[in-house]
Amino acid sequence: MTGMERITACILSYNRKDDLRRTLEAVRAIEGLRVLVIDNASTDGTREMLTALSKDEPEGSSSSSTPTKTPGTSLKAHPPESILLEENRGIAARNIFFEVVQTEFLLTLDDDSWPRGVEDVERMLRTMESDPRIASVCASCVHPDTGAAETAGIERFASGGSADAGWDVVNIAAGGSLLRMEAIRQTAGYGEEFFWGREENDLAFQLLQRGWRVVYDPRAVIWHTLSPAGRRVYRRLRYVTRNSLWLLWKYFPLPVALPAAALFAFRRILPILKDPGRTGSVLRGIGAGFAGMIVRRRGPNARRFTLRESWTLRGWFLKLLYE
Repeated sequence: MTGMERITACILSYNRKDDLRRTLEAVRAIEGLRVLVIDNASTDGTREMLTALSKDEPEGSSSSSTPTKTPGTSLKAHPPESILLEENRGIAARNIFFEVVQTEFLLTLDDDSWPRGVEDVERMLRTMESDPRIASVCASCVHPDTGAAETAGIERFASGGSADAGWDVVNIAAGGSLLRMEAIRQTAGYGEEFFWGREENDLAFQLLQRGWRVVYDPRAVIWHTLSPAGRRVYRRLRYVTRNSLWLLWKYFPLPVALPAAALFAFRRILPILKDPGRTGSVLRGIGAGFAGMIVRRRGPNARRFTLRESWTLRGWFLKLLYE
């Protein structure tokens, strides 16, 4: 079995048909790599495209048509499999991947992200295999046109590690991380309550609590276009603000969570002076974040870090306030 045959590339999609087509062309060009797409009830033709591709048919053809390979893909590529949901489940739809994937590793991608090349996937796999305690390897997520890396500087907030061994972080970029399924199946997966935003930290905290490492390897590159389709800046700001506070209540003792929450709220409010348009989103996010305090602290699966463990994660707190 080759390295690529041990990996399933899993892509979550929502109303980005053209972006998804480009991503599929790239991942299907990697020989041996299995591909699975979950569509979150798209309405832009994505579902029809996936249905055709799963049968290796041209879009819009009938099942009796002569199979045609997608341009740019390897003839030996696995036809992409797809799961079409009837409602938008947000990021929690990725938990379905965890239920159905049978390979040893899972390469998590967005519908607008893809590996720069097979060498980058192999790089992530080598880093993963360098330490059996590694549960996740996050690549450097880079815009293919501008060269800007959204993951740039994450190592500054690492709690340990090195460029060669991988930096110990609290970052599992859904657009470009390799996951060890043995470790993932020990967790409850992505928290459905988050819907979108900070869910990657939620998964990372679960792994850390179980003794796994979450690392960042900037030598591996995943192209990420950050497609503007469906990206609403202020809506994102509200979700991330709310979910950041929910993370604090869920995972940290009050002597840590309360001052951190106060500092975070203050840090979110300050930029309103320069951009008043942020006001509604920030205040709603803070309100919902504090309103959810009791629920998160009484959650049935809640296990909080100790004060000592919280101190080892101080880099994450600094990153939370820096963003």
